[in-house]
Amino acid sequence: MRHERYAYSYAAGGANRSFKSRVWIAVLLALAVVLLVLARAKSPFVDRVRTTIDGLLAPAMKVVNAPVRGAQTVVANKSSLFTAHEENKQLRAENETLRHWQAVAQALKAENDSLRKLAAYRPSENVTYVTAQVIAQSPDAYAGTLMIDSGLAQGLASLAPVIDSYGLVGRLVDVGEHTSRVLLLSDSRSRVPVITANTRQHAILAGTGDELLRMTFVGGDSKTIELGEPIMTTAEGGLIPESVMVGTVFSRDASGLLVKPIRPLARSEYVRVMIAAP
Repeated sequence: MRHERYAYSYAAGGANRSFKSRVWIAVLLALAVVLLVLARAKSPFVDRVRTTIDGLLAPAMKVVNAPVRGAQTVVANKSSLFTAHEENKQLRAENETLRHWQAVAQALKAENDSLRKLAAYRPSENVTYVTAQVIAQSPDAYAGTLMIDSGLAQGLASLAPVIDSYGLVGRLVDVGEHTSRVLLLSDSRSRVPVITANTRQHAILAGTGDELLRMTFVGGDSKTIELGEPIMTTAEGGLIPESVMVGTVFSRDASGLLVKPIRPLARSEYVRVMIAAP
């Protein structure tokens, strides 16, 4: 008699727990569907939730990322020992070439300064910089975003250009109080106005989600643009300062010209955000 009563109580308790589990699963599924719909609709609420979560996870990401960066540094240093000797020879040869081009650049700068004065040129804005550390990055070196440890508290704003020691990396999106995300140039959503250094042809540089970027809406005969020609930003639109290095023309296919960044964009450890002075 007692055995049957205990067996019944145990079965009832198990059924109750099973019912609660199904309720929680249903609630979580409903919440996931709501968040998915809001995300597809580009709801500001989802952006705020994601920015808040980024801010909360930033300290943990720094800690987790530290040993990974240390291992990357060790591997890079070991590899560099094998190539340092050959690179030293190449650098000596390139040094003479650079001295020649330095003299050419100085002459061109003097000529450019004279022409700007003659045309009463006045810069539209002054630029200041905020240095930030990359605390998380996309697993793909050519697409996605970087997370940096600066945000609204440091004076950053959405769409501000981001550079490293090589050139333009991307632009800010999802700016939080102390963290921000950088949309890389190579991401398929990226669009940046550029100009060719030699032929002075304007274009829009579009990300492809791959190593190479594509020049679209070229304002002239693209056949006159040579392979290896440098590509820089232009101030059209007023969001990005001019003459920031982006890359070089790498190849030509049936759809147009492809540009190779100076190096894979997601390798930066520190970046600088360009802020236009009021």
